[in-house]
Amino acid sequence: MSSSMLRTRRLSKDNTYLELKQKIIDNELKPGQNVHEESLAALLGVSRTPLREAIQRLENEDFLVRQPNGRLKVAPVTLEELEEIFLVRGMLEGHIAKNAAKNATPQDIQHMTAMVEKTNQSLHLGSDKDALPFGFEFHDYLSEISGLHTFERILSQLRDHTLRYCRYVSLHGEWNSQAYEEHSLILQRIVDRDEEGAEKVMQDHIYNSLSTALKRLKAVDETRKD
Repeated sequence: MSSSMLRTRRLSKDNTYLELKQKIIDNELKPGQNVHEESLAALLGVSRTPLREAIQRLENEDFLVRQPNGRLKVAPVTLEELEEIFLVRGMLEGHIAKNAAKNATPQDIQHMTAMVEKTNQSLHLGSDKDALPFGFEFHDYLSEISGLHTFERILSQLRDHTLRYCRYVSLHGEWNSQAYEEHSLILQRIVDRDEEGAEKVMQDHIYNSLSTALKRLKAVDETRKD
């Protein structure tokens, strides 16, 4: 097999995996929904081979769950998982913000200021959905400039699960706009080179977001019970 054919196969596998994961993150495939290979293959327009490899990867990442009867379903969203994800993020991202306050260059600060402004512009235009990626971009950039590579690697593994929960919560009401205002506070601490302050504001930011998300998820659960 030629190198170009191998490269095409690899791209096909990766694209199938990424497309399927994105549909789970965006809640196009809903939490707890039963899924079948035939319908997924038709939805994505792919053959069974790349689909099965994508499914295996997403099972390993806990986006898909294999039931005792062998059937597949989209992983549910739970209060317990939500809390664990955000508590781990709070511990890691506090240290990241602290190091970012120490390492940030004037160019970094200029770049982060633009990110915060883009987020605020999206919110003023009433587009909470568009603001969410800018918020994640801000957090990702802090991780990058912190120099804490192990922290960054662990957070990257949590990122898509976090985004899934944020998108799910946003479907049931606006995301807490205060969360984006807190980005401005974090940035100000970084500009001031206030390492301890940056750590505390970041942790407060993560735990405030957790509190909002838990309340929203509990309300959704209560509505379903009714």
